[in-house]
Amino acid sequence: MRCLVVALLGATAMGIVSASAADLPVTAPPVPFIPPLSWTGFYGGLNAGWVGSTGNSISNSGTDTGGGGLGTAIAVGAIPTSVDLATNGFIGGAQLGYNWQANNWVFGLEGDFNGTSANNDTTVGPITVTGYVPQTTTYNRQLSWLATVRGRIGMTATPAVLIYATGGLAVGQTKLGTAYICPACSPSSASQAGTSNSSSQTQAGWTVGGGVEWMFAPRWSAKAEYLFVDLGNQDTTIAYSYGGNTSTMTSSIRNQFSVVRAGVNYHF
Repeated sequence: MRCLVVALLGATAMGIVSASAADLPVTAPPVPFIPPLSWTGFYGGLNAGWVGSTGNSISNSGTDTGGGGLGTAIAVGAIPTSVDLATNGFIGGAQLGYNWQANNWVFGLEGDFNGTSANNDTTVGPITVTGYVPQTTTYNRQLSWLATVRGRIGMTATPAVLIYATGGLAVGQTKLGTAYICPACSPSSASQAGTSNSSSQTQAGWTVGGGVEWMFAPRWSAKAEYLFVDLGNQDTTIAYSYGGNTSTMTSSIRNQFSVVRAGVNYHF
């Protein structure tokens, strides 16, 4: 009898303990802390795209101290007064910058350096004008590299999407080359039969544009961007002497370009 009572008391105690345990609230696992998305900080990355010239008209002007030189050839139409020569190609490089975010506004400074394959040439002629021998001119232009230092200002369309405008300094290495070919010209001298010159310059100008950037993962973003670049005027001059006279032809162009590119950045 005593054993039966002890057993009943034990079973009752176990039931009470089990019921008490079942009544305890279940604690959810802690939610990991995710810091709010911010564009503030340093970043760096790579970009690639296309660059094409928008200022494409080469203008020619000439001078002569006597008749029959380059200035006369331009005046009679044996050498054109203007030549259209566009150039375009691949552009790619790296960028480094810093952003500072205040609410939905993002302010920043970015610098980049890019190599390009933009290079083109054309030949005009031989042109035959009544009373003049056939004459030919050739033209070449090139953008070797382009660098910019730009301010950026934008707004976040969503915490992860930034729409921005940008503008600042642009520096690039440009080349403009011309050549004059007239094998039948008289008097026949090496300098008159074929003369050429080229101008390779590091030009400074300005750029303006805009783009959109998307923070697609923690510390990583992708961007698409357009820039208009104006590096200013460039000219090159060829000259020769004949019969005690001097003749020159100066070719000039405005170096303006459009850049369309995409890039990826890592945010430190």
